Amino acid sequence: MKLLQDNVPFAYKNENTPPTRTDNYTYKNPLDYTNTNPHDNRSMYTTSQSSACACPLQTLLNCNFTGLFQELSDHFSSKHWDSGRRFQYNSPLPISLGMDETFLVLQAEEDGVLFLVNKGTENIGHTVVVTCIGPSNSNERFLYCLVSERGTSSLKLKSYTQTLPGRVEGTPSDFLLVPFGYLNSSGELNLEVCIWHPSDLGEV
Repeated sequence: MKLLQDNVPFAYKNENTPPTRTDNYTYKNPLDYTNTNPHDNRSMYTTSQSSACACPLQTLLNCNFTGLFQELSDHFSSKHWDSGRRFQYNSPLPISLGMDETFLVLQAEEDGVLFLVNKGTENIGHTVVVTCIGPSNSNERFLYCLVSERGTSSLKLKSYTQTLPGRVEGTPSDFLLVPFGYLNSSGELNLEVCIWHPSDLGEV
């Protein structure tokens, strides 16, 4: 995977909606399955944080901030609090990605950890995957679930996040493939996302 750099086009609707890339975040070999790899219990906070993490809004808001994981969390909370969605672990959150929106930033209320809900485009639908922003040498994995519904039909992915130092382009190991028929009349992709904190995995 390649870390996204500056000079990447974005679109932004208003201060209450997340920034988006106007070019596609595309993946190959679409899959829809549950990742059964075991969770690594080592904490991101105790892992060596030698890798710098980049602000996911650096191009859109001319923000060149890079720093350690906790520094990025504090930066996003203070500087970009209105450019993402806050959520609680272990609690389903309804989200919506517009036709031109390719990612949404989520920040956990409990500890400030940042996640990205990334939307790509294939010839039959959209791909969706959740990643965690953190040091690349971290083995931390957060269990998450994505659900897309249309009438009585539903699609579901339950997997573990990959931890990356920023927004990336490339082929993820797994993702949810949502056919275009699941979009609403405005072309929006409505999803429900739930992320579990590692300490609560015994309750899942």
